[in-house]
Amino acid sequence: MKLLKICSLLMLLLLTGCHPATKETIHPVDSSIKIKKSDGTMSDLISHADIVVSKVALTFNGFADNETMEQLLTKLDESDMKATFFLEGMRVAQEPELVKDILKRGHEVQNGTLTFPNVATLDYNQTYEEIFLTNQIFEEHLGYTPKYVRSRSGDVTENMRLVAATLNMKAVIGLSINPLDRKMQSAQELIDYISQYIDRGSIIHLNTYINPAIIDTIPLLAQLAKEHEYTITTLSDVLDERYLTKSVEEIKGYDAVSPNLNYEHAKPNIYYRKETSKKEIAITFDDWAHEKRVKEVLDVLRKYNIKSTFFLIGSGVEKNPQLAKMIVEEGHEVASHSYYHLDVTKMTPEELQDDLVKAHRALTYALQEPPLLYFRPAQGIMDERTAKIITAAGIKTIAMYDIASFDWNLDYKAQDIYERVIERAAPGKVIVMHILDGTNTVEALPLIIEKLQQDGYSFSKMSTWIEEDISRDVNE
Repeated sequence: MKLLKICSLLMLLLLTGCHPATKETIHPVDSSIKIKKSDGTMSDLISHADIVVSKVALTFNGFADNETMEQLLTKLDESDMKATFFLEGMRVAQEPELVKDILKRGHEVQNGTLTFPNVATLDYNQTYEEIFLTNQIFEEHLGYTPKYVRSRSGDVTENMRLVAATLNMKAVIGLSINPLDRKMQSAQELIDYISQYIDRGSIIHLNTYINPAIIDTIPLLAQLAKEHEYTITTLSDVLDERYLTKSVEEIKGYDAVSPNLNYEHAKPNIYYRKETSKKEIAITFDDWAHEKRVKEVLDVLRKYNIKSTFFLIGSGVEKNPQLAKMIVEEGHEVASHSYYHLDVTKMTPEELQDDLVKAHRALTYALQEPPLLYFRPAQGIMDERTAKIITAAGIKTIAMYDIASFDWNLDYKAQDIYERVIERAAPGKVIVMHILDGTNTVEALPLIIEKLQQDGYSFSKMSTWIEEDISRDVNE
């Protein structure tokens, strides 16, 4: 019989009456399975999806008893949420009709290995058997081959990635948001944990068979999603939204910033403000923050139909590239605020240019296109030598400012920030604010915008002014 090993394991499981959460791992050697050697290629490891849309993947590991599964599925139906279940192959073979019901309700079922072993203890051949045989069970009982695999604990081994690639699976799924429900927390404690880390592209990892509080967590999760405007959906639905399709080297202009130590004769274009009598002003933003703060700033700018220039820290962008992409998709523009956010005047030429290159590449990859070739130094600190070093590396404009809002100062209330900016406002000035967690920027920003609008100001992106000046200089 084609699945002799599976049938033998299933019979043993039924005879011993082991529950999936407590059963011993079974690993008889089956000489009938031809182990395909790896060529060294590893599948993707995905713990978070880099997406712009507001979607979150809800995933469950394991197969609880029928009553618990029915309660869980009912709560998901009532909350209008879809999820992905990583099920062990043996249980799929035991109860294919229940699995088909999960699929019928619009959920997704993926490979949870054959017997839910501790994958850290398995060699390549054993890992291959766990994943390969589970795929065969899916094909026989459900009519499709899983795209993704995850272990019981969510841990990922090199062998898992090698096997997944050998079997042409898309990825091994790791940990993203894992509240460790095996600690038997209450539903509220579980949701409090999730709320700390949830953002677009999150992959929530829960178990069906350990903590009964999971059932009551579902409506709380639905409420959390509603408050943050997230759609809770399947893993595939989330991963289908990934936009990072090109490596940085495949993007034209990725190398526009490069080391060049022949900087002595470089001629920097340093821009502080626009020389004009027209009531126009630029609001710009520096630094980086978590999604909640970035979204709050973007929401305010959208409300007042204002477009801005964001100078982003490369090391932060690498952690959440989709947020940089979201900024651009809102109609704003992005430029470099360095990679490490260090005082450029204290860096060697090599260190500074290396920092510029890393920041440019981080932004290029995140946007899937090059950012503006502008640079704003950390804290606005710069001297003539560093300006030349920056320019020699390929930066076209060092974009400064002449109104410091001091909104980064946690002691500054919204009114303090407002008064500091408004007292200094004048035609052509550039205001610098910050996207930083914990500040009062979001509270101050509407006050500043409304007052400037009342005073007759319009708002501009820095590139508009800079390009106008460059064009005028060329024509002259």
